[in-house]
Amino acid sequence: MDGPSDQRIPMLYNLSSGTQHLLTIENFKARISSTQNKMNKKKRQSSLGNVSTNAFIELISQGIIDDLDEKEQKAAFDPKPFIRTFENVLDELSVLRTHVQEQCDELESSVQVAELQYRKSVVDLHGSFDEVYRSYDNLESRIGEVGKTAIRIGEQLESIDKQRSRASESRDIIEYYMEFQEDSSERLDSLRYHGGDEGQVKAAIIARRLSAVAKEVDANDEAKASIEKFCESFEKEILEEFDMAYKDGDPRIMGHCAKVLFEFNGGASCIQTYVNQHEFFMSNMKIEEMEELRYSEDHSTLSDPNVPPPEVDTSLVKLYDDIRITVRREAEIISNVFPQPATVMQVFLQRIFEQSIQDHVERLLMKAERMSNLAYLRMLASTHAETKRLIENLKFYCDKEASFVNSVDANGLVASISLDQTLDRCMADLFVPYTEGERYLTRERLTLNELFGSIVAEFLSYMQQRKKTSLRNQSVLTRTLNQISASTSSGLSPIPPVPMGSDINGSASPTNPFERSSEPRRAISNLVKVDDNGFCLISNETILRALSIHAEAIVRCVELSDTQDLPSSIKKLYGLLVDFMDVKYLDIVLDDVIEELGNTKVEPEMTCFPVIKTTTHMIQLLQEHFQTAVVPLVACSPAVHKEILINKNSFMSLLEHKVNTLLQKIIDSASFWLGEILARQKKNDFRPKDEEVVMMSMGTLPCLQSVEFITRIYKASCKTLQGKNLEMFLMIIGNGFHAQLLDHFKKYFVTPTGGLLVTKDIAKYQEVIRMFKIPSLDDRFEVLRQIGNMFLVKPEILRSILSEGYLARLDPSALYPYLEKRVDFKSAKLDRLLGISVDENGAVTKATGDTGGKTQRRSLFVSDNVVLKEMMKNYNNNREFLSAFNLA
Repeated sequence: MDGPSDQRIPMLYNLSSGTQHLLTIENFKARISSTQNKMNKKKRQSSLGNVSTNAFIELISQGIIDDLDEKEQKAAFDPKPFIRTFENVLDELSVLRTHVQEQCDELESSVQVAELQYRKSVVDLHGSFDEVYRSYDNLESRIGEVGKTAIRIGEQLESIDKQRSRASESRDIIEYYMEFQEDSSERLDSLRYHGGDEGQVKAAIIARRLSAVAKEVDANDEAKASIEKFCESFEKEILEEFDMAYKDGDPRIMGHCAKVLFEFNGGASCIQTYVNQHEFFMSNMKIEEMEELRYSEDHSTLSDPNVPPPEVDTSLVKLYDDIRITVRREAEIISNVFPQPATVMQVFLQRIFEQSIQDHVERLLMKAERMSNLAYLRMLASTHAETKRLIENLKFYCDKEASFVNSVDANGLVASISLDQTLDRCMADLFVPYTEGERYLTRERLTLNELFGSIVAEFLSYMQQRKKTSLRNQSVLTRTLNQISASTSSGLSPIPPVPMGSDINGSASPTNPFERSSEPRRAISNLVKVDDNGFCLISNETILRALSIHAEAIVRCVELSDTQDLPSSIKKLYGLLVDFMDVKYLDIVLDDVIEELGNTKVEPEMTCFPVIKTTTHMIQLLQEHFQTAVVPLVACSPAVHKEILINKNSFMSLLEHKVNTLLQKIIDSASFWLGEILARQKKNDFRPKDEEVVMMSMGTLPCLQSVEFITRIYKASCKTLQGKNLEMFLMIIGNGFHAQLLDHFKKYFVTPTGGLLVTKDIAKYQEVIRMFKIPSLDDRFEVLRQIGNMFLVKPEILRSILSEGYLARLDPSALYPYLEKRVDFKSAKLDRLLGISVDENGAVTKATGDTGGKTQRRSLFVSDNVVLKEMMKNYNNNREFLSAFNLA
């Protein structure tokens, strides 16, 4: 501040020391530094933070106030000291700003100079680094050239060494060959007998080379013969030594002999000796077990479809257990003895499959095939599954030995086929003759046809005789029986048809053996049963057994079929089941029952309900079987899944349609028969004499017969239907009966005593309908009960009856036909009570005039009653009201 302050105009009034301190650069620097330290804690309120204009002015003003004496402070405010001070402060700040700006300019110039110098230094450093990089590149290329030169020298040295070695070996071979030409092998014998283990290995290598040379050289047969003689003697001696060591259990000598023979001829003779003389193949116990196989008790239930498939044959289990023990033990021995253990193990495993397993499996399957197709398939599936488990165990044993992985063959190359691949190929070769192409599936379908045919043959035979008078049905049944006979000609024999003129149990009968009997019929065999009406049904246990047979076939199919062919195979097997359940059984039974109920003008038989129950139960079982056993196996193939689903749905829809048709015939017959029973009502039943009232105290005869008939229908339907199906059926029966009763009570005159009988009859009807447990039906019959009360009460209280309950909502014209049947209708002038009149033609019309101040009643029941009448009039032609039945 000294420079600028010397040139300014002298101040008239000097600033105080405190104000001068505020105008120094050090004070501003201190405040700016304090502001920067607080920037991370709170935001700055101005560009200088604590060095704000307001605060600065306050500090200067406070200094001026502090300099005033007490008297001046109490006097009036004088702005002059403040004006003079602020003018001086502004002058000082202007000078200070000029000084600071000069310093900033100088600093900026210094920074520019320093920046230019820094850029120049950086450019110089880049150039230096580039030179260093080029030097390193040159050094690296020179090192690479030196390395390549060293590699070429090494390759040349290696080639020269190989040439020298081959030359030396060729010279030795020539010398050995010349000695054999002179019929002498002293040097080689010395190396063989006195060179130790290494000498024998070298002798094996030399003998192999001499043998190769002798084969290529045509001249000098004497040398060739001597060499062959020596090689035979050498191999024989080493094999004898290997055999002795094998018998003594000396793995060290065995390993040495194997190594020598591996160098001599690849070790093939050693491997064959080891495998051929192995105790597993030399044991006579295996042959004895094969002879005893035909006396095994495991096969006694193989052909019985009623018994679950037995476990794996015990002789096969024992053989596979011996193989597991042998391979687990030999894997360690082979790994320690042979230079190429994987090759030896492959030969050993192939020999096991070809000699032991294949013979055993063939014997088992041949014996099972002589028994039946089912026995053959069961034996094939169990053998395949047990062999698969054996393969997995053998793979695990082999994988535990590291020497079996990436092993080399006799030529020093990595084996192209692993042990896992060898085992898989052995497994495939073992079962190809039985599962290739369509061989297995053809046999499976033939077996299912046999088993299903044996189940349904007795049923079809019975149905054929029962329908012998119907040529159409008889031809269908005969054709089906012929198909079953053809399918079982190569396996199971079908059950013979029952001779004409004898009953189903085989005893002769002079009359029609299928004539309805008053005694309940029992099951004619374990397969089928006959109900009271003569309808033949296959027992539920037999159906479950058929599904069990089919599920067992699916399990075999999963075991024996390829994964990619499994969905299509399952579709074919399921088609056989549908054909059995539909064409060969349910379709025939339902057609038989529908034909039997063709005449709906007679009393309906309750015996058709078991047929519906059986059909419903079978559909449910088939649906469950489809979801649990079939869908999981075909879901991976959308096309096959769609086809099999369409087939299943079509089959079930057809059955549901026939069941609905059967239920419709039952409803038609029930409606007709109820009408016939009500028509038995006598004209004077409701105008009884005193003694007749006592006799009919429990209700009139038509009432009792109707109640008994409806009770029988209810019990039979409850045993057959359930849920919404039962409710729908009972609703239709109840509505139809209600409509018939409404018309029924319009036909008979009623005395006061007869009114008591009417109410008793209606109470009986109401009681039997309550069993249905359907609220809407209860309401309808409550209306009927209240209508019945109109016949019972006296004329003077009839008005109160008509103004209460459901009757209050009925149109008077709907009640007129019932009141008209009261014997006191005209004498009591009941038409005036209803406010209606009858014209000359007998038509009912509302009376005109005063209604007594009462609001005209609107019928809420008449429309429903009209609907019921219309339904009962036309429902014989309606075949869709049972569409709610979902039997599956």
